[in-house]
Amino acid sequence: MIEPDELRALCQRIIQSGELGRSRTYAAILEYLAEQAISGTSPKEISIAMEVLGRDTDFDVGKDSIVRVHIYHLRNKLNAYFARLGKDEAYRIDIPKGQYMLASTRNVPDATATAETLSVTGKPLQRPALTPWLAGIAIALLLLNIFNDLNTDTPVPVAANPYAQTALWAPLMDDELPVLILVGDYYIMGELDENGSIRRMVREFDINSREELQSSHQSGLNANYLNLDLSYTPTSIPAALAQVLKVFGAENDRVRVKMMSEFTSNDLVGSHVIYLGYLSGLQSLTELLFAASGLATGVTFDELINLEDDTRYVSSSGLSTGDESYRDYGMLSTFPAPGGTQYLFMAGMRDEGLINLTEEVAMLPSLAELEGQFPAREVGDTSFEALYEVLGFSNTNIDAKLVYSNTLDTQVLWQNRLLGSP
Repeated sequence: MIEPDELRALCQRIIQSGELGRSRTYAAILEYLAEQAISGTSPKEISIAMEVLGRDTDFDVGKDSIVRVHIYHLRNKLNAYFARLGKDEAYRIDIPKGQYMLASTRNVPDATATAETLSVTGKPLQRPALTPWLAGIAIALLLLNIFNDLNTDTPVPVAANPYAQTALWAPLMDDELPVLILVGDYYIMGELDENGSIRRMVREFDINSREELQSSHQSGLNANYLNLDLSYTPTSIPAALAQVLKVFGAENDRVRVKMMSEFTSNDLVGSHVIYLGYLSGLQSLTELLFAASGLATGVTFDELINLEDDTRYVSSSGLSTGDESYRDYGMLSTFPAPGGTQYLFMAGMRDEGLINLTEEVAMLPSLAELEGQFPAREVGDTSFEALYEVLGFSNTNIDAKLVYSNTLDTQVLWQNRLLGSP
């Protein structure tokens, strides 16, 4: 039976090894389970959700699998530690499947290791042959040194990702789930003339995919529109996407990108989702973004209205020429889904607002300022929204500031959702 102090010390060695990743969530869960084991308590799923992950008392373990997902990954991370760095530990700790408690056992050496065969005199039966070539010895020693350098058991420190400690990005970095970036693109079609030739390419706001065009044809509408399998994205998308990938750093292999014109509701299952684009490019996600928001769209997507005090935020970017000043806005919203994943919306009214918004969320001081807007936010509360204003002149952003922030009621959000629970 492992002693309490020894268990705590072992947990700290595991945490400091870097095997748990850059986020503090897995470390917090491990420390919590260790203290529960010391006290002889077997914690419940709801206890971990509330006491470690900061969930509210109305947390529904039947609908939200976030605890199970974290325990699954923590179990794998513990196995990886003892397979790679913890071979010499006196004890091994595991999380038995189907349980939420730590179990400790003696760390038995690998039974497959073959002991050296000795003679009755105690000397090895097979003595290594000595090469007569000094050059061969020198080369062998050199290769041995290189091999030892590459295979040292000394833990290599894992560079911490500072974004994993921020309120905005932590929910997307606490686990190893894939991250899907949905890019707000615009579906375009060919308009046919009376001879059946393509006269021009057109965009209709109520036709956002090949399937919607086919549905329109079946309804007897827009028969002169031809599918070209083409779409276009705002010019700000490459710069905005670069900022998001910068945040994930070495974890970019978790990220995949998909166009909104190819979006299906199944994309909301099993992945963290980031929307990147214009407000007008949200398409079927528009209702989800504004379901519990304190903002609403105005006459166009170039206007947002504060529902509490009727303040209006109107972009002039689309009306200005290259040598005129402009004002634009970028809306940020993030909240958890019932399945334990996180949604993050970064939507600009126009290019300037989107570029500025993604720059703001990729700067640690700006993220600290954002987090400071919610002093009463409980640990683990990942539901809030904000609006950034950018002023510029001659296609150059000059000044930017946070002009609106608000916490979101997740319960209201999912009661009002129109897409259905993913």
